[in-house]
Amino acid sequence: MDKMDPRTVLITGCSSGIGLALAVKLAQDEQQRFKVNNAGVGLIGPIECQSIEDMQGVFETNFYGVVRMIKEVLPDMKRRRSGHILVMSSVMGLQGIVFNDIYAASKFAIEGFCESLAVQALMFDIHLTLIEPGPVVTEFEMKVYEDAIRGDYSKADPETADLFTHYYLRNSKAIFSSLGQTPDEIAEHTLRVLTMETPPFRHQTNQVYTPLTALKYADPSGHLVNDVFYKIVFQHDTLMQASLRAIKLLRWKVQKVQQGAKNLGFL
Repeated sequence: MDKMDPRTVLITGCSSGIGLALAVKLAQDEQQRFKVNNAGVGLIGPIECQSIEDMQGVFETNFYGVVRMIKEVLPDMKRRRSGHILVMSSVMGLQGIVFNDIYAASKFAIEGFCESLAVQALMFDIHLTLIEPGPVVTEFEMKVYEDAIRGDYSKADPETADLFTHYYLRNSKAIFSSLGQTPDEIAEHTLRVLTMETPPFRHQTNQVYTPLTALKYADPSGHLVNDVFYKIVFQHDTLMQASLRAIKLLRWKVQKVQQGAKNLGFL
């Protein structure tokens, strides 16, 4: 397709957050045909306190919503023998995180679906890419967190409820504050992938998480990754808090330097 041709762009879930930031950037960029699946919902907390209906709702949006949309656009892309389908996944599609059982499961389902479809798509010159962010500071994430603070955990045993409210939520807030990316940063990564001549199947936006998602491949038995996450969350949370504060300070300094370079015209 000629680079001057108008492109067909379909983005799901673009009323706010990553989808909105991506829509703005794409509107400012030159055109090409592709589809972006971005819509998603979250669910965190003890499994005993979540209804089956809420769990089904997560899968309805995060998994079946993506499947339905791809099912609609794929035949046309096959006829044209061109296209790029981009799905907003998560590092939690590669590595489950405590108290994110259902959300991680929905992302694991997307990863498996796309792995299976990607090889077939290549036969028709269609690229399929999974974007895998870590924590992203959006209205979506903040609402999930605020709902969790106000949640009713009476159906869980006191120890589990305490682990969630006093360990997980506190550490989660620190992680988002220290490592969280902005929607604009995710949109920049996404735009870069979309404009590649040969885009990757997977792209992680936050390099801090790459070693964590690689742990399970280092030890197929699963003992290593489970032990590491257990100790980080429940045994060494004080050390983790201190490390996150140090990372936050380093990121702030790097951003200051980058902003200075931009102001001087070097970036």
